[in-house]
Amino acid sequence: MRPQVSGVHGDSGNTKTYDGPAPLGAGTQVKSMSGGGGPVLLFPLPDGRMTAAPLDMSDAMYSAITAVDPTTMAVKASWSAPEGQQLNGYMYQKADGEILATTKQGRVYVLQRTDTSRKTTITLEREIDLASMGVLGEGESLHSAAFDTGGGIWFVTGAITGVNEQTATTTTVGRITEDGQVRTLHLKDQVVENGFAVKDTTAYVVTGPAGDADHANAKGHFYAFGPGTRQSPRTLWDETYDAGSGGKLGGLTRGSGTTPTVLGSQYVAIADNADGRSGIRVYRQQAVRDGGSQLVCSVPLGTGSVSSADNGMIGYVADGVASIVAQDTYGQPAFFPGADINGSWNDDTGMTGGMQRVDVTPGGRCVTKWTNPVKMRSVPVLSTSTGLVYGSAQDPGLAAGGTYVWYAEAIDFGTGKTVWKQRVGAGGSYNDVGMILSLGPDGTLYDSVRDGVVAVKDRREP
Repeated sequence: MRPQVSGVHGDSGNTKTYDGPAPLGAGTQVKSMSGGGGPVLLFPLPDGRMTAAPLDMSDAMYSAITAVDPTTMAVKASWSAPEGQQLNGYMYQKADGEILATTKQGRVYVLQRTDTSRKTTITLEREIDLASMGVLGEGESLHSAAFDTGGGIWFVTGAITGVNEQTATTTTVGRITEDGQVRTLHLKDQVVENGFAVKDTTAYVVTGPAGDADHANAKGHFYAFGPGTRQSPRTLWDETYDAGSGGKLGGLTRGSGTTPTVLGSQYVAIADNADGRSGIRVYRQQAVRDGGSQLVCSVPLGTGSVSSADNGMIGYVADGVASIVAQDTYGQPAFFPGADINGSWNDDTGMTGGMQRVDVTPGGRCVTKWTNPVKMRSVPVLSTSTGLVYGSAQDPGLAAGGTYVWYAEAIDFGTGKTVWKQRVGAGGSYNDVGMILSLGPDGTLYDSVRDGVVAVKDRREP
């Protein structure tokens, strides 16, 4: 995937796939590590280095960017945004240590992580204050930014509306050129509620309805943008999707709950927010001539009468077949506890649940290959080396009785069968709070949980 970066959803295309080793359940060992009092976003690099962003549970904001020891989570270096600036969770890091971060208040930071035999540092290399430039619309918050292969930086305003309040009913999409020029366009009655994908110099952005567009049977939009002119990015295509009549039970967004997932060189996928069952929708990346539909195919999510997807989907292409793994998160409980960390907010049994693999056939049909009934709030990842999908789930029988025991779970990508489970801990401290798993280059599975990080690794070769 180009550009080659480590991000919240694995890479710039949000595929959540890793080509390196991963646990096979052979004498698996578990290690719990402090994350500084809360969950941690992790960005593993191919050379074994690890960068992190700890979440401050007091205000659900990211407090700093840190270089950490991957075996202990001990902080080796740290950088914090200036006072009054709140870091967003969508960040990217290149293999050379260059880091891209943003703040809700409108600043873009390019940082450089440097590791020598003597010390590790994270230093500010470049700062772009979009708010001072007057780029952001009234009430808008900067939401995320991403590198592209042309030396540019794409950015969008928005918010995860179920977590962070935002008064704006508009969105600004922009690109900062290599020489510092800022090109923008503005979208009325639309809000970005998740991350976006970048492939080469194209940005794929999904929006939910807002303002006058927020009504029953509403439509959301899915865009592809190119670098464009001196004034504005170019809209390569604009497709509408069914955004339904409102947010769903346990949902965090008004429209699509998914960050777009790039599928190789042909397709890109999202889930919609249709009333009843949401749908998995696959689109062509390249613009169709004469304004034809970009939609290739779609298939309902889940097996019940209602469903929703509030997690990004896994995307993988092999032997000419593009595959998606999606989760039904309908009815998921709140992500953060009240007074009792071991209280009912940990109970996932009320979720509809279920994991589903969908393949796009050579003829352009979406076909469900398998389903698994697992109820999972965490965002899973795929190891292409082991052929296993890794996530975090609880024991439903114990949870029904008020005891919350959490497991790392490995599911066969080919069959959908659960291959192995490993107990990682009990109680609210081990709740994954919907965070994203990651895989280190040494085969360690990292699961960010309420009070830190759990590392799962095989003791021996199977």
